[in-house]
Amino acid sequence: MHTILRVAGVALLGTLAGRATAQPPTAHPDWDQAYTRAIREATTDPSFFTELVDHLPVSATVPSPLAFFGHIAGAPDHLTYAADVARYMRALAAATPRVRVFSIGTTEEGREMIAVAVADERLLAGIDEIKAAHRRLADPRACPPEEAARLVASTPPVYLLTGALHSPETGSPEMLMELAYRLAVEDTELIRSIRTQVVTLMVPVAEVDGRERMVDLARWAQAHPEANVPPLVYWGHFVAHDNNRDGAGLALALTRNVLELVLAWRPQVMHDLHESIPFLYISGSTGPVSASLDPLLVAEWDRLAIHEVQELTARGVPGVWYHGFSDNWAPSYLDWVGTWRNAVGLFYETF
Repeated sequence: MHTILRVAGVALLGTLAGRATAQPPTAHPDWDQAYTRAIREATTDPSFFTELVDHLPVSATVPSPLAFFGHIAGAPDHLTYAADVARYMRALAAATPRVRVFSIGTTEEGREMIAVAVADERLLAGIDEIKAAHRRLADPRACPPEEAARLVASTPPVYLLTGALHSPETGSPEMLMELAYRLAVEDTELIRSIRTQVVTLMVPVAEVDGRERMVDLARWAQAHPEANVPPLVYWGHFVAHDNNRDGAGLALALTRNVLELVLAWRPQVMHDLHESIPFLYISGSTGPVSASLDPLLVAEWDRLAIHEVQELTARGVPGVWYHGFSDNWAPSYLDWVGTWRNAVGLFYETF
């Protein structure tokens, strides 16, 4: 289930940390053997296996999704409520100083939205200083060039991921739970380099109200296999697909909560995760491009996208592409909350 998201989940962060090692063996003493076996049983095609994600590391102290839920993240016929995603992320934070969970506001229906930071414990111990440095860098009126150069050299970047904005696109919260665990636990050179050089910030469920309704509907359908299952009329509070058209209007609580998060953290990348087309589309600079954007930011879209396409294609992952799906004119999408504030706003489409 949602195998491409699992594959891409590590590759996107590898963009900031370099190339991984060669294909690993089929077993390793540092791997969770039961989890690894379940990944391979649930993956539908061997071309989706890479050394990045064909296993999960084992930990004696940090709970994996399998240990916490009784099944792997993304297991067939299992969707996780947003409230349970938050419970799992808080279990990670309770088990390791490499994970922190932050409440970032509530929805129209009173449900909590969370953000999760994963990094080396040294970085998270200084997270307030990191956030303050990025806020300084974001305002050249308050940050002279000499200070900016010093802060750039000494401050780790923040990579923000947002999931489950569109409720029928169900895979990203599952993948982000596994990614949070992997980044906190795994001891490979690639993961260590990410963990020590990047603060990975996640909003695992952006549309919390819609996620709970979607899981309700999926479970009802499983309990009534002969029934004609209607689609959700609304995902959030009287909103459906157009919750991703609120980047400028800020009519929704979720958009305002994400905006406040972006203003507090000033991430360098904001990456929104979607699922609509095969196999993996990585957003690029397809025009027309809004004249409000700096050409350097537009160039960064292609720089990151091409790197990811090369990394995944080199590993034999099929159907990874980056140009021609969506233009960059309308400032209404959620990732534009970051783009308009000089983050590199990206999105994935997969299925």
